[in-house]
Formats: sequence, C-alpha cells, structure tokens
Amino acid sequence: MVILRSVVLFLMMFLSLSAKAEERLTLWYSHQDNSFIELLVSEFQKENNINISLVQFDPEKIKAEILLGAQYGGLPDLVIFPSDFIGLHSLMKLSSIPKGWLSPELSQKAMMTAYVDDKFWGVPVIQGNNLLLYYNKKLVSQPVSSWHDIIDTKQKWLGKNILPIGWNYLDMYYFIPFLSAFNGWPIIDGEISLNTPEMVKALKYYRYLSEQKIVNPECNYTCSQSDFIQGKEAYAINGDWAYQDLKKAMGDALGVALLPTVDGNVMRPMSSTFVLSLPNYNRHAAHKKSLN
Repeated sequence: MVILRSVVLFLMMFLSLSAKAEERLTLWYSHQDNSFIELLVSEFQKENNINISLVQFDPEKIKAEILLGAQYGGLPDLVIFPSDFIGLHSLMKLSSIPKGWLSPELSQKAMMTAYVDDKFWGVPVIQGNNLLLYYNKKLVSQPVSSWHDIIDTKQKWLGKNILPIGWNYLDMYYFIPFLSAFNGWPIIDGEISLNTPEMVKALKYYRYLSEQKIVNPECNYTCSQSDFIQGKEAYAINGDWAYQDLKKAMGDALGVALLPTVDGNVMRPMSSTFVLSLPNYNRHAAHKKSLN
C-alpha cells in the first residue's frame, strides 16, 4: 500500500495549490489494469470533494495523444504513463515535481525512474512492468522453455494457420530481452551504446525469427493481443500489466511462464514504473488557492 499512500499524498499536494473552483479533474492513463487506477481515484475521492474523470487510451496511442495535446492546448490535469516517457518532459510540457511531494516511503530505485535532468517529473504509482510468456492452454499442454523449441514446432502451428508466437515486434521494449540474452545492454557506464557485437547478434537473431514466420513483424501491440485472445497465436509476449485483461478474456485457458531461453541464455526483460505526472501545471499553480 506504500504506492497508494504516496499517490494520495501527491494528489493532496497538487490540489492544495489548485483553484477551489476546479471540482473536476481529468486523468489520462494507458495501464490496462483498471482496478488499481479505480482504487487510487476511489481512495482519494473518499476524503475530497473532487471528481476525477478517467480517460483510458490504448498503450500505443497515449504518447502521441499527450504530444498532440501539448502542441494544440488539449492537455489533461493528470496523466499516468510509463516512466520512459519522462525523457519527453519538455515536449509534453510536464511540470517538475518538488521532492517534498514524494513520500519518503517510496524506494530510491522507484523514485529515480521519475528523475531526469536533475528534476522529478512524476510520482511512481505502479512498479514492475516485466515481460512474460503467455500461452493458450487450449493449444499448449506444456509451455516451451527455449526459442529452439518454438522454432522446431513452428510447422505444427503454421499448418493449423496459427502463428507460433506474437508480440509488439517493432517496440524496443520487447527487443531488449533478446539483447540481454546475447549479453548486451543498450547503456554502458551511463552512455548509450548500440554499436556492439552483442547488438549485431541480437538484431540478426530478432530478424531471423520474423523471416522464419515465428512472429508477424507487422503486428503491433493491439493486433498481437487480439490475435492471442482469439487463438490465432499459441504464445504471446506481453507485460504483467496485461494479465487482468487476458485473464478476463481467456479465463482458465490463460497460461503464464518465463520468457524462453536463447541457446541456453536467459532473457532479462526491463522493469520500470508507471508514473503520475502533471502536464502544464502552471495553469493550476497560478491560482495559488488552497482547498477548504
């Protein structure tokens, strides 16, 4: 409950500088697990006479929506998005957060996911966001443990017009675990490092999987998740954030396992947080009024 208390504290600090007349705030978010977002808002509204309107976006679209909103003056009061968006704080017109607004109960590791250019740009609300291997129990009795197994059985699936596996192929977040399996990483000693032998090997292997029709490289996040739910994919790589939606849609047919190994090497997915940020907070702070 540390995260929940931290968020409620953050919202109280935010509203203490907002206009009393603002009886409704708008929150944009893209996290698929609605239950936590709704709990967060519910806990806050129990103690405050402030209504919060929730607007959920497709995970692939919220970044563009915020950037467009910043450009044309259509930003919401609050946003919840992956912490890697923080690097776009200037383009998104995010307002920096005073460190005093962050609960001391938050771990240093979580706090630093919202820290860029010597400032905090949000408060962590959800931790984890690891990638997992999902499988359809109606199609798979025992999940594979290696990519070698997936490649060896591809004809069984393709012969049934079923794709062996699907994921958001063109998204960097899904490529990183492959890079890690080749003992590579995109950042070395704090600097971006892409021109490495490990990167070359990982990219070649990644392309090889698409050439072997193991995965459809043209299928994005929404497409892949939909195909998996409909039984058009035997396996899927997706985040822990998608579990509730997948479970709701597939019930007992949903299976979860670790990511397959690559030639015996473990794939290490990235982890991150979702943060609650303030787009263009100056329009609120200008009122300088406290809620009674």
